[in-house]
Amino acid sequence: MESFSPDFVERKGSLFLRSGHMNYSRGTLNSNWHQAREAEPKDYDIKDQSMRQNLHKTTYKRIGNVTDGSFPKTTTQALMEQVDLKDDFAEQERRRAMVNTDTYDLVNLDRHTGHPKAGYGAVLPMHHPEHDKHHLETTNRADYKAPFPYTPALEQPPDFKDNSNCFRKCHSQFTDADDYRRFGRNTWHDESGQYSNSHLKKPMALNTIPQTLE
Repeated sequence: MESFSPDFVERKGSLFLRSGHMNYSRGTLNSNWHQAREAEPKDYDIKDQSMRQNLHKTTYKRIGNVTDGSFPKTTTQALMEQVDLKDDFAEQERRRAMVNTDTYDLVNLDRHTGHPKAGYGAVLPMHHPEHDKHHLETTNRADYKAPFPYTPALEQPPDFKDNSNCFRKCHSQFTDADDYRRFGRNTWHDESGQYSNSHLKKPMALNTIPQTLE
């Protein structure tokens, strides 16, 4: 059911004053009388006939709801004062609780207690340092060792030139022109025959023409 609101306020012939642009005394309640109350108190009211009108004065001598005469901090001042909060985020020494079954997972076992860390006289029993060590050595490597120490040869000597890029099969410009591999933003076919390793293949190219035919 819709709420019913009386229309006697807007009814023609009523005593309701709709003139919001006129200034009346406080005893006369026109259509926007509550707006004038919300704007009070004013330090300077230009509509007050008892005061001399001066357009160089402001309505309020404050900013917002600050009535003690001070001004709020600017954005720069508020951000630069955050350096004073640096000590609040620094690591602080807190009181350590006693170790029990509930706090055992959070306790720092490396703290200095005046006793040995492990073995006889230790406060808490601890595992060997290599307790969680991973033994990844294979059986073949452990059983079939070299009879004498030697230095294995390098897979690629330092004076051996790596020409593996010369033998790589590039994306063909003729047989692979219409597949899903399209490089760059160009859509036309590149049939120049020049590939990324063409300049590397030239020194490796062998002359298969006999000397008698040259």
